[in-house]
Amino acid sequence: MKIKLNLSLIFLLLAFNCQTLLSFDSSAKNVLLIDFDTNQVLFSKNEDEKIYPASMSKLMTLYILFDSLDKGIVSLEDKFSVSRNAYQKEGSTIYAELGTEISVENLIKGIVVSSGNDACIIVAEALSGSEQNFVQQMNYYALEMDLNNSNFKNSSGLHDIDHFTTLEDLVRLAKFIISDFPEYYSFFADRSFTWNNITQYNRNNLLKSDLGIDGLKTGYTSESGFGIIVSSKKNDRRLIGIVAGLDNVDKRTAEITRLINYGYRGFKDYSIFKDNQIIDYATVWKGKINNLPLIVDYDLNLLLDIPGRRSIRVEYRYSEPLYAPIIKGDVVGTMEVIIPGRKNIELNLLAGENINKVNFFSGFIKSFDYFLYKDE
Repeated sequence: MKIKLNLSLIFLLLAFNCQTLLSFDSSAKNVLLIDFDTNQVLFSKNEDEKIYPASMSKLMTLYILFDSLDKGIVSLEDKFSVSRNAYQKEGSTIYAELGTEISVENLIKGIVVSSGNDACIIVAEALSGSEQNFVQQMNYYALEMDLNNSNFKNSSGLHDIDHFTTLEDLVRLAKFIISDFPEYYSFFADRSFTWNNITQYNRNNLLKSDLGIDGLKTGYTSESGFGIIVSSKKNDRRLIGIVAGLDNVDKRTAEITRLINYGYRGFKDYSIFKDNQIIDYATVWKGKINNLPLIVDYDLNLLLDIPGRRSIRVEYRYSEPLYAPIIKGDVVGTMEVIIPGRKNIELNLLAGENINKVNFFSGFIKSFDYFLYKDE
């Protein structure tokens, strides 16, 4: 097995004056920042640790409601009844009155803006007959979305020891909402909601900032601490950031602001490898060509910490010599892009050409050559 560390290639591509990629940190217990289009992790801290999501759970309730709208099962004008269970629900409320009806559109606003637990119950009962049935649907959707570290016990996020998720799963869920339902995502930018003559304001107070934030959801219980997941779009780039486990609202606001600013100011898009770019040459045995170009079939573009580009290195692995015949596109090795502070990126090394096997006599001469000189 041949292992190479291709420093010259990396310095050619990435030479820059620098500090390291690890220059950012956060006082939040759990942090995750991704680029929406590339799904590239720009910063992470305990992102795969199970947390109590509190009202950030409501994103799943909203996703299922949006899906029902998209499939024509319900419409924005449909009205759902307020049951005694919903009316008596503790915590955040839209002040829904027992026995009245509320439109789907207003229920969406009540969940997004007011974080109404009663609104969640109303939706759950209307769509599934009971909140218990709706929770089963939430967990089914979670499996379909590969939210493999999430479990829901209610529609609102009220604390339950068995109601948990991770930042990775919440970000994935947010991406599904934005991608699947752009026509409904705009609800997350609503700053106020009035129902029953009571006006409430969106707890995501960064909607009025200059950070380009247009959603998604805050969350708090005494067990979870203060958390927030946001999506922001500036200069044709969209970021999703989340912080959790903070002590108060001010710290939550400060940390998510720092995180989003870091995502925009600290990164630039760079082309690392192009499709069909030759990465190296491997020795070929018993082939009509002695050297095989190794290529990648993938355009690798990375958002990189602008002052930290020198921190990257590339390693590639393949066995040598390779034996003919070889078909163009065959996987002959792997390449790993190593970025401190982030998950490594693995790519396949592919054969860049077809190489036929030589005839017996020519192969004999080459074999003699190889065994004679292989230790030199």
